[in-house]
Amino acid sequence: MMNVKKKILITLLMSAILLCSACGGREEGHVGERTPKEEEETSPLMEGSIEVLEELPDREIKIPDYLTEGQEENSDDETCGSEKGPGEKAGLLSGEEQAEEARQVAAQIEESVNQVLSDKDFYPHVIGIFVNPECTQFNVTFSGRELSLYENTLPMSLCIVGDRFQLYQGKQENELMTVVNYIDGDSGEIFNSVNSQEIK
Repeated sequence: MMNVKKKILITLLMSAILLCSACGGREEGHVGERTPKEEEETSPLMEGSIEVLEELPDREIKIPDYLTEGQEENSDDETCGSEKGPGEKAGLLSGEEQAEEARQVAAQIEESVNQVLSDKDFYPHVIGIFVNPECTQFNVTFSGRELSLYENTLPMSLCIVGDRFQLYQGKQENELMTVVNYIDGDSGEIFNSVNSQEIK
């Protein structure tokens, strides 16, 4: 099971690297393509907003292994995850430090979600992503049900960042759970649902 999880995480990391490469290639602006400014003006943005609790008690935090697996291969990449190394224990954090970590994760989530929404090469069918204030639920809306490889692996990434945010917002490891719903844009029906308890 662990080998399968690691293979999936490596695939996700490769996706992130490819995504960055693709973004870099488009910034040169070929004839017939939209400029970065035009893409920014017309691309959909993440729906909802993540709220960070500021008043938190000091506490000892241990980052679960499933939130750090695969980061070693990506240690020089700044695209996702916390700055902490793989398997690192966060230790005793003050309420202020926890809130700051949560703010950083929230900013990374918003940036990553907006990149997904604007990238029609890797995520051609994603037309909307909503996140609730506690970052416990993501609703991803699609224009169809035949998904790309990257669209099929997206729930794993969203579950991990959702749980990571919750960890710095006072939840214990056994309380962490992020739900990702895949919604048919035409019917409004949820056709797939994954939660982080299933990937641990």
